[in-house]
Amino acid sequence: MKPTLFLPFIHTYGVMLAVGFYAGWWLAARRARAENVDPDTIGNLVLISIVAGVIGSRAVWFLFYRSSSESWWVFFEVWKGGLVFYGGLIGAVLAGYVYLRWRGAEIWHVADLAAPGVAIGQAFGRIGCFLNGCCHGGVASAAFPIAVSFPPLRDEMGVPTGAVFRDHANQGWILDNATASLPVHPAQLYASASLFLITALLLVATRYKRRHGEILALVFILNAVSRLGMELIRRDVPPTAFGLTAGQMGAAAVLAVGVGLFVWMRRRGKPVAWEAEEARG
Repeated sequence: MKPTLFLPFIHTYGVMLAVGFYAGWWLAARRARAENVDPDTIGNLVLISIVAGVIGSRAVWFLFYRSSSESWWVFFEVWKGGLVFYGGLIGAVLAGYVYLRWRGAEIWHVADLAAPGVAIGQAFGRIGCFLNGCCHGGVASAAFPIAVSFPPLRDEMGVPTGAVFRDHANQGWILDNATASLPVHPAQLYASASLFLITALLLVATRYKRRHGEILALVFILNAVSRLGMELIRRDVPPTAFGLTAGQMGAAAVLAVGVGLFVWMRRRGKPVAWEAEEARG
């Protein structure tokens, strides 16, 4: 756990977020050039999606996860963590759709090119979560080979500020003067590994897609399945309704949208070039 780098105002979460955005842009632009799509369209799309995604993800965090003791100004303190992926996804998709319509681009084709970039960007973001100490997993056996314990990170008054340590102290599992939290599952790194795998699967699936829009649908489906699994391990947020966490409800909704979109695209989507040629031939 290392929430800041060399200077106290340089937060590792923000740095990893920036790395993720750059990785997503690089991958999408590279794929665009390979398919003769203007890379500037991708670059503009990424910038617009970043702004809309941060606003959307922060808004959902603010609504569901903000402590009642925190002021309204905490909304703007993005560098401290607190971005909900599904809020960002909604914001980015809506803003990207409007931009691509205005640009007159092939929306579903461009969306497919950008989809793996979403996954790889989120993968780096989850590494930032680990370094920040948020989105942590449940208590693990001390003998578990990759279990991790988080330090208290006390403030100038000696009060522990580390999320995991504070949670365990509030539960009464450890004393306030302990040197570290109980060992927990590194759920953030599990999620990151899953997202890197999803990126690879999307790149492979591109070779076999039949209609534009299928890769975007797959990123919805695979991300939702991954998130549902991660929510069984995470213990940083309580259930909000029907015994489900906000993450589980969001993942279920995204899974339904992804499946519906994939079926729709298979039936009504524009064929990719090689399939169109086969149909004419």
